[in-house]
Amino acid sequence: MKLSISGSILDSTAPIGRLLFIVLAMVADFESDPNRAREGVQIARAKGRLRGKPPKLNRSQNAPRRMT
Repeated sequence: MKLSISGSILDSTAPIGRLLFIVLAMVADFESDPNRAREGVQIARAKGRLRGKPPKLNRSQNAPRRMT
């Protein structure tokens, strides 16, 4: 397999070509994981399964405080 980047043709059978393909595969794998996790959280929220941590303060305690 050959890959052309900025006019340079890299061959996957050469050591440098194999290294580049491995690095590109690792980057692609790294980029896909956060997206999958984010989609899973959105689906869980839509189904009402993910509510998050309960608030520490009730509504009256959440009133903004002024510094004097």
